[in-house]
Amino acid sequence: MMDMLKTMPCLLPVHFNERGCTYKGFINIMSRSYRISMVVPSDGNLSEARLECEWRLASCLTNEKDHIQQLLKDSQDMASFFKRFIGIAEKCIQATGTTERPWIDHNQNILTQLQNIGWNKVTELSENFTSLVIGSYDKNHRHHKLRVNFNKENFQARPKCVADLPQDFDFHWSSTAQLNDLILQFEERLDNYQEFWNTVEEIDKNTWVLEPEKPNYSCTYRRIALGQNLSLHIVINPIQPSSLPECRLLGAESVVAPLREKLNINLHLWDLDRSLLNNLQEVLEIDFPTPSDTKKEDLSVDCGICYSHQLGEEVPDITCQYQSCSQAFHYTCLYEWLRNSSCRQSFNYIFGECPFCSKPIRVKIQMD
Repeated sequence: MMDMLKTMPCLLPVHFNERGCTYKGFINIMSRSYRISMVVPSDGNLSEARLECEWRLASCLTNEKDHIQQLLKDSQDMASFFKRFIGIAEKCIQATGTTERPWIDHNQNILTQLQNIGWNKVTELSENFTSLVIGSYDKNHRHHKLRVNFNKENFQARPKCVADLPQDFDFHWSSTAQLNDLILQFEERLDNYQEFWNTVEEIDKNTWVLEPEKPNYSCTYRRIALGQNLSLHIVINPIQPSSLPECRLLGAESVVAPLREKLNINLHLWDLDRSLLNNLQEVLEIDFPTPSDTKKEDLSVDCGICYSHQLGEEVPDITCQYQSCSQAFHYTCLYEWLRNSSCRQSFNYIFGECPFCSKPIRVKIQMD
């Protein structure tokens, strides 16, 4: 094993089972790194081992498959095999002339940078080194991911970055920039959103959030259940999360109207030193149902036609306007229900009867 580590320090065992061991990592040939993997049977018999190389190296070794297979049978251990394998690969690379210097230089450069950053931060790395994902923890131990996609035609060009942030990740880049510079900028942005994530975590923990079901760190909206078929949709300002969010009350107008009036009258009570959740309860003059005192079934959040909450990306957001009913429906379900029953159309609305209480109900025709 010590000989193996000296010969191939970047090839490590990653998976064990009764059939054998899988090694993955990189092999250095002529000062260039190539990704490889090798499966060795549990008895250590290399004649049954399986070696796989990234396509750039594999394409150079196309005519050497039988030779390499024989080399596996003749080698006593992995260290001796790879010493001879590297010699074969060097000759093949020189003979084919497929060095593609810019590409190889990019791979070597990225590999060196990742080693400096620390492999513990790398969660994904594409085989051709054009895409990678780096993970980083913020001050409150939340784990965030930054995906970096390099331009295959121009490695010096500004990469495309996708981050789980509530706003676009705008970063500085130059031809001499390093991945570490990018990570430092990413971590600085994480610091800017701590108050925002604390705010949404308080809401997620202490209320019944109907949407999104599994929010990510970039999501700025919440739809909060206030009562039976009554909810509040908010869009939070990630820069000043304690400020008044965009608010939309969803439910029967007879129930929504008094809350809307309270919201308008009590805006002067909004206090930026209080949490967003506390402010909302203060201005609406209600206590939000919580998972500790209310069951989700009691809030009647399912569609009255299909009896489910989620319909693809759609949730029940059309409500019967009669307080005694207040049943919610998916737009698609109610539109199809009315379209296939005795209904009438006027301008861009379809009018009919509520499937639950038979009171008048209408749906606006959505234009594509």
